[in-house]
Amino acid sequence: MIDLALGFIGTGGIASAMARGFCSAPEFSGKINLSVHKNREKADALKNAFPGRVSVFDSNQAASDASDVVFVCVLPQQHEAVVRALHFRPNQRVMHITGGVKLADSLPLYAPAKSAARAIPLPFAARRMGPLLFYGGDETLAELMSLIGTLVRVKSERELEILGPVTGMMVPYYALLGESVRWSMEKGLDFRTALDYASIMNETLSSFMRTDCGEDTEAFYTENSTPGGVNELGLKLLRERGFYGDWREVLEKVYERYNSMGKGK
Repeated sequence: MIDLALGFIGTGGIASAMARGFCSAPEFSGKINLSVHKNREKADALKNAFPGRVSVFDSNQAASDASDVVFVCVLPQQHEAVVRALHFRPNQRVMHITGGVKLADSLPLYAPAKSAARAIPLPFAARRMGPLLFYGGDETLAELMSLIGTLVRVKSERELEILGPVTGMMVPYYALLGESVRWSMEKGLDFRTALDYASIMNETLSSFMRTDCGEDTEAFYTENSTPGGVNELGLKLLRERGFYGDWREVLEKVYERYNSMGKGK
């Protein structure tokens, strides 16, 4: 059982998702302290959803002072100014959530806190599911974050900065599934049946590839395609149309944008 007070500096969508996930976790018996400036409705909704577990503060410092772990979840352009105004205690830990800002650059700002780690949680954290990128050596923070997602630990901040931008392809992925659903509906299928099949199919594909695919991805594609069959045809046509090259190009643009957010670009 983890009994820690968690303070959130910033209560946007991701912070709210994490707070909801922690409060829903049977292994978490601690408290949530929210610093609220703009998103009062989200904070009040959390407070009402988890009576006695969530407190709302009007200042960042007050929320930090009441907490064992401080989650910094502000916009990258605001990060330095917000953190410089905070005073941390030597017995506190810091969870660095701000996107596009290096943990290495922020460590001097977090002093004298005992430790800090960086993570990239996703909206699914509210349901305690999905991947959660984690960089850092503090095992208490790692155990804490594992309550709201499947921890994917990276060995360097550079690795985190490569994988982080992949999160920018979530909605494009939804749109891809949406095209399958719309196509099925145009052929006469009802929405729920089309969505269920497309979603379950893709959940299974991801799970199967994770367990059965080696570094030779081309061999995996071949093993799972019948010669002259529809999967072989689908892959061939998409490659001829440059679909996967476009996907990689978009990934590169998202990567550049993600890792420049804290630089005011």
